[in-house]
Amino acid sequence: MSRKKRSKKMPFHVATRADDVDKHEFDVNQLIYHKGKLYSAGDDGKIKMWAPDLKFLKEVQAHPCSIYSITADGDAIYSCSNDGTVKSWELETLKKKTVFLEDKEVEFWKVKYDKGILYIGDDQGNVRMYKNETFYGSINVAIPVKDLAIKDNLMFASKDNDVIVTDLILQEEKPQFGIKATLMGRGPLGLVDNKVIFLSRDGKDILVNQIDEQQHLKETAKVVKAHDMIINGAIAVNWDGNPWLFTAGWDKVIKKWKIANDSLKADGSCNIDFIVNTMAYGDKDQIYAAGSDGHIARLDL
Repeated sequence: MSRKKRSKKMPFHVATRADDVDKHEFDVNQLIYHKGKLYSAGDDGKIKMWAPDLKFLKEVQAHPCSIYSITADGDAIYSCSNDGTVKSWELETLKKKTVFLEDKEVEFWKVKYDKGILYIGDDQGNVRMYKNETFYGSINVAIPVKDLAIKDNLMFASKDNDVIVTDLILQEEKPQFGIKATLMGRGPLGLVDNKVIFLSRDGKDILVNQIDEQQHLKETAKVVKAHDMIINGAIAVNWDGNPWLFTAGWDKVIKKWKIANDSLKADGSCNIDFIVNTMAYGDKDQIYAAGSDGHIARLDL
């Protein structure tokens, strides 16, 4: 009796890469995927736009030195740099809109757009907030802000030793806030469903905290020595009701984790030939990774 051959799904793998002639000259620090395109920013001061298959589309020399972070709203990209500026760019053309903020006394390390508010974190622990490009208010979280994540009215800020959880009230004329918790750990930060994910202080253990209905946090899962070396990139995503976490870093291995109830289970890995600094998720079952020497790759599940 003949048997039909079942199609075998290819394992987690590198599907395509940016051509060497198009990539950044130096390290890539941030990736974002917005409205069907990938945007990258790096130590060469450039923002580059890519099609989903990593075909190069266009670029702009956005800053004279390193770009630490980019974020996007509907029709604009915001970039921040150690040159003390935050700038905005047209989404489709990458033409400069404005020097949005300038303060030569600080380095701006993180920009994050969420629900109508642009958050800007700096090396002195300040988080400035803007609504419709108008200054709304600022708070200080007492640590340099290398990474930011927003979940409803909770703001998570981190650098190397602690994750500061701040309770925000954003319905007033000026933002009100209170420090809710200080958790031992570091970024990169990931948010998916009602969970916040970050790393231990040594950057090798993965910690999962549940956010309950009262917005209290409780550690529900921990993976010790998830990587052999420090994790630089992490991204969490829910596809069709299935939450996933992807991590990578100095060991040049990208790992996939299944988030199930109160556990984090390894579900595959992929070796790559560069140190990963940053990750982003694209369309369903597609992850982007970038890092040393300007390399960018797309991995398919």
